[in-house]
Amino acid sequence: MSDWTYVSIYTESALSGISIRYGETKVGQRIRLLPSTDNLRFQHSLDVSVKCGARYAVIGIPEDIGPQANLGRTGADRAWESFLQFFLNMQANRFIDPSTIVLVGEVDLSDIKEELDIRAKKNGSASVTELRDLCAKIDRRVYPVILQIVMAGLEPIIVAGGNNNSYPAIKAVVKGMRDRLNDPNLALSTVNCDPHADFRIIEGRHSGNPFTYADRDGLLKAYCVLGAHENYNSEDMLQRMAKKNYPLFFWDQIVRGEETWEQQVQRAVNYLSEHRSIKGLELDLDSIKNLPCSAKTPFGISEEQAFYFIHKVASTLDTKYLHLSEAAPTHGEDGMRTVGKVLAKSVVEYVRARERYRTAQLRPAHAQATAFAAGHFVAAYEF
Repeated sequence: MSDWTYVSIYTESALSGISIRYGETKVGQRIRLLPSTDNLRFQHSLDVSVKCGARYAVIGIPEDIGPQANLGRTGADRAWESFLQFFLNMQANRFIDPSTIVLVGEVDLSDIKEELDIRAKKNGSASVTELRDLCAKIDRRVYPVILQIVMAGLEPIIVAGGNNNSYPAIKAVVKGMRDRLNDPNLALSTVNCDPHADFRIIEGRHSGNPFTYADRDGLLKAYCVLGAHENYNSEDMLQRMAKKNYPLFFWDQIVRGEETWEQQVQRAVNYLSEHRSIKGLELDLDSIKNLPCSAKTPFGISEEQAFYFIHKVASTLDTKYLHLSEAAPTHGEDGMRTVGKVLAKSVVEYVRARERYRTAQLRPAHAQATAFAAGHFVAAYEF
């Protein structure tokens, strides 16, 4: 890995949009920033943040090249902007401790975007092949940033552009946890709440095949899709998922009254729990009905169901990252506000769930001793 990491590290100027009011404290007034903006000291800055009490690292990936490379719409590059506006202005109160969160900044993709603009001006538009080549470049930018976050012991909360970023995020989380736990055989079990399985064939990188590439590289122990839409996944993809024993839980079953949302979320939790592995949590905001997204849909789950999903999984399983993708606030009336609030609430719900999980794991020493005496060994680390 190069000593130089392409990350735009935020300073106090990133907090200038906070609305200060007498008698109130906003998240942006309590959240941590890295102690140095020197990219060559990025790892050191992350380590210092951990020593000061940070447990979560929020990082943005403002791009929409991945969705375009999947023949989709633009607009996902604005999700990070909309998120920051509303997240930093949330109230810092008894329900969240912003001091556990470090606002890292964003992956620096400025030159890749310039390259896209040059190609588009030259030929009228970038070709699919060019877009997929650029998406692969984004992979190589995202991976080392997330890897260093994980190596520091922080849980990355990734507010992305396209779902293509799942691949470098998974690669980084698995590599980082393998090194931290000195276990080269570790793999990831992850749930993706998404109308689409994103398990398209390997044909160049884009937002429709991140999990195919992760599977090819031996990074996945288990993978399931929650909220899938029956008529928006090809038969070929369904067959390849079945061959890998990767289940899909279909939203259509809820419509027909065959299951409830709570039952499906529990089924996903049970499935992931069966595997000794690190756990991951993905929410493609395309799954939410009428939310401005890359693939906006007039039917799907509600915002409340999305929040329930995040809380249930992250409070029950020892998840190692959250990835939020595909929100495109330009595709909807008052889209910046709607998307920003949904993303902000998703992040807060994840942090609350993870803190609840940690509290539940802090069992009294005598309880551990009792369990050990009864023959139930308590592992040095849990999955």
